[in-house]
Amino acid sequence: MSHVIIGTAGHVDHGKTALIKALTGQETDRLAEEKKRGISIELGFAPFKLPSGRLAGVVDVPGHERFIHNMLAGIGGIDLVLLVVDVTEGVMPQTREHVEIMDLLQIKRGLVVLTKIDLAEDEEWLDLVEEEVREALHGTFLHDVPFFRVSAYSGQGLTELVQAIDEVTAELPARDEKAPLRLPVDRVFTITGFGTIATGTLMAGTIKNGMTVEILPAERTARVRQIEVHGEIVEKAVAGQRTAVNLSGIEKEALLRGSVVAAPGSLQATYMIDAKLKLLASASRALKNMTRVHIYLGTGRSVGRVVLLERDELRPGGEAFVQLRLEKKLVAQNKDRFIIRSFSPMFTIGGGVVLDATPEKHKRFRKDVLQRLKELEKGDPAASLLQRIRRESITDKNILLKQAGLAPDLIQAQIHKLLEQGAIRQVGDLLLDALAVEEWQELIERMLADYHRQHHLAIGMPRAELKKVLPPVVSAKVYDWLLDEMAREGCLQLQDNLVFLTTHRPEPTAKEAQQMKEMLKLYFAAGFMPPTVKEIAAKLQITPAEVDLFVDYLARQGELVRLDEQLAFHRDYFQKAKDELCRHFQQQQTLTAGEFREKLGSTRKYIIPLLETFDRLKWTRRSGDHRVAWRLDFNNNGGDQGHDG
Repeated sequence: MSHVIIGTAGHVDHGKTALIKALTGQETDRLAEEKKRGISIELGFAPFKLPSGRLAGVVDVPGHERFIHNMLAGIGGIDLVLLVVDVTEGVMPQTREHVEIMDLLQIKRGLVVLTKIDLAEDEEWLDLVEEEVREALHGTFLHDVPFFRVSAYSGQGLTELVQAIDEVTAELPARDEKAPLRLPVDRVFTITGFGTIATGTLMAGTIKNGMTVEILPAERTARVRQIEVHGEIVEKAVAGQRTAVNLSGIEKEALLRGSVVAAPGSLQATYMIDAKLKLLASASRALKNMTRVHIYLGTGRSVGRVVLLERDELRPGGEAFVQLRLEKKLVAQNKDRFIIRSFSPMFTIGGGVVLDATPEKHKRFRKDVLQRLKELEKGDPAASLLQRIRRESITDKNILLKQAGLAPDLIQAQIHKLLEQGAIRQVGDLLLDALAVEEWQELIERMLADYHRQHHLAIGMPRAELKKVLPPVVSAKVYDWLLDEMAREGCLQLQDNLVFLTTHRPEPTAKEAQQMKEMLKLYFAAGFMPPTVKEIAAKLQITPAEVDLFVDYLARQGELVRLDEQLAFHRDYFQKAKDELCRHFQQQQTLTAGEFREKLGSTRKYIIPLLETFDRLKWTRRSGDHRVAWRLDFNNNGGDQGHDG
């Protein structure tokens, strides 16, 4: 592992700070009050050069119970913990609480350091203390780790401890330098002439000079002006390093401990978190639904309520799915660990893992919610991605790559896996939940079937009208893809701006067929001066809307040719009009409305719409008050009439 963070833990005054000074040569207590009182109050930091040449970062945490909130702000980002126990006192309250916290946070590795051995009576005493500590650690992640007996004062045992630290940290897996940037802020200060400085352990990704970053939960952007790693100015810092970042464009007041410096768009601050919560066996009472607690996540903390999603109370030692509802926003990612402490008096009572960092508000005892959380608990990255895509129905892949918290190539692999499984579909950069796609397709089929029943003579439903039945999340791009997919599968057909089921065949009833027959007689009898839709409706004693449907149907059958909303020609008379048009242009170069009116023995009311129809068919083209032949086929007068239905 290229970069590692080592942290301390243990009861107040057990020698944590003295041990770090002996190991690194640096004093981590920097406040005057700390030096005066002889105890750590705030987090302390120091670089640690290991024998292998690697440079580790050390976080020294306060051990006093009053400053446990400061300890929690620093302990979450460590890779290896040194549990420090004073051999003159043995296991104390904060020894136990710190171990419980680290156990809940699932710190990767640990070593136990028995300090102040120069003050011990003899080896037998040290053996008794070690036995006591081992018994206290039984059942925890430290139950079988190596123990080291050291004296920061005399240096005894330090060489063996340093060698062990070097060997253990070399085995730790590297953090993801290619993932989106994530730097939880544990300290903020200003330097005259430089501005705002934020420090923290770089949890993921890489931060470079000059890059633009986002500050959450303030939702502000800033530019990286300068980067320091262990006091040295560098061009970039990577995951696993203790980092100080000079930020321009943001004031100190907007960048508090608990903030996160992140790649823009990669994280969200939230008031709600879905999680699996474990209540410590040492908790004094059961946790009831909606209990108010203190929640610690990363370097941030908030008061919130625990909503028990599957029971009315959680007994000590038990685990349950919960929703944490916060009073102020925190920044979380799936798989983050957190701690909860009782509201008053404050004691550590439990902790757990984030399953969904941006959930919706849930009702309790919902089977679908609990099943979803069980899937997320398995930790499969593909399952987590699928849950998000399912929740949103449509997700932009580029946003997902930013917000998933993993390297882009790893996310791409999971997306490919889901595509192969058929769990999702892809349209350009959009990822669609396959179940939602099925629902939308079924909805389209149902709506078309209903439309065909209600409009049995219409060839299909207008494309724009059909889209209105789909949820707003379905964009025009996705809608077009849905229709094309259904057409490819043979479910429906597309014609111009109409959509219809493949099985649909417009067919009039016997009564309608008789009414259409009467209509055709009226149109034929009227010749070049056909009746309007309103006039037909009056003569047949039906509604104009019915006439309109009949005209559309007969136009598709080739019996009528529609000129506009009110007028249509019988096909025989439309053909005669075309024949007359061809004869005219075989002898003349231009044609006026008046000339054509005289040829057909009609009136301007009918001739103008007729000529405009010729223009739409591109048989003629208007030039001032005249028309000239354009694409008129003089040799196919009896062919396609080009009606536009």
